Amino acid sequence: MTDSNFLPKPSIGRRQALALSGAFLLSPLAQKLGVSGIAKAEAAEQKTITITDELGREVTLKAPIKAVYPDLWYQTEIVRAIGAGDTIVAIDQTSNPKKNTANKDYFAKFASLPDAGNFNGPNWETIAASGAEVFFTRRNAPWQDAVEKLKPFGIEVVVVSTWDPKVLRAQLPNIGKIFGAEKGAADLAQLYDDIDKVLTDHLKGVEPKKVYFENNADFVTSLPGSGWHDTIVLGGGKNIFGDITIANTGSASVHTYTVDPVEIINRNPDVIIHNGIDGQAAGYAPWDQELLAGQAERIVNRPGWNAIQAVQNKNVFVFSNFFFSALGKQIGALAVAKWLYPDRLADVDVDAYFARWLKAQGIEPRPVADYAYKLGA
Repeated sequence: MTDSNFLPKPSIGRRQALALSGAFLLSPLAQKLGVSGIAKAEAAEQKTITITDELGREVTLKAPIKAVYPDLWYQTEIVRAIGAGDTIVAIDQTSNPKKNTANKDYFAKFASLPDAGNFNGPNWETIAASGAEVFFTRRNAPWQDAVEKLKPFGIEVVVVSTWDPKVLRAQLPNIGKIFGAEKGAADLAQLYDDIDKVLTDHLKGVEPKKVYFENNADFVTSLPGSGWHDTIVLGGGKNIFGDITIANTGSASVHTYTVDPVEIINRNPDVIIHNGIDGQAAGYAPWDQELLAGQAERIVNRPGWNAIQAVQNKNVFVFSNFFFSALGKQIGALAVAKWLYPDRLADVDVDAYFARWLKAQGIEPRPVADYAYKLGA
């Protein structure tokens, strides 16, 4: 059966129910719990709750849930960080340590789980058979398809874009309720708020510096509606292409919007921040500093770019998304502030906040220097 014709009928017949029960008994959750464990889990007290997700959708479910499919590594990280990693019963390709070897240690615990494949077009059968109770997804995902295809199997769809800093902070209490992990969610909220206070205190009265953000390809930037744009603003900067708006903020275009290189020169940014190196996957494994330096050199050697203030002052940064997107990109916002205003944030140790995030993941801390480079540093 292919994804295209996987369209369950509105109600589950006896045959479908038996098939689903059989699939669940073979699922990683069932194998992990064993028969007696399943009975114990089913007997655990669950209460019906209704939460309002990011899109304003009211979702009613039994909580705490015991099985979830997070559809992207951002989602996987948040579930694990609040202490609910054991509820993950299937993963997408970005959370599969066998496919993303840069994360072979970071996501090692999930290596044996079924992989539903591409996060923009997952294998719905794999998700349905996993025993998941919730499809935990983002606004720029095929969530409408998920509602249609997974509802007959009793799988609820919760939309929380965990790559969006403001959305993540607003939804952390709901995430905690869903998983019965209120304390873990509160701890993450505290980390977020601690960073927010640092930004508020240290950036008071600054004249925002102009920032050109480039998203892992030449002359590709991000616009309002993307978490990338938010990190610039939260970090005390002004996105030089922040005046371009797209009505559908769920569109991929807000994250990867191609611009005219001449216009970048004309808008003359004070700082250039580039995400990624083409062909290198972001992950826990440290990045090669020579590759980071090479990317920075390619940027400054573009024709006519020696006229840009950022190039003249060597304010060009290249980074790995692994560290930058931590905690819904709130760690990235702190890094932006440190890069833009090093004197104002001289007493702020970004590594200390990043270490708190990695501790929540159950992973040994690593310095931001493993994932970022400044031209000429």
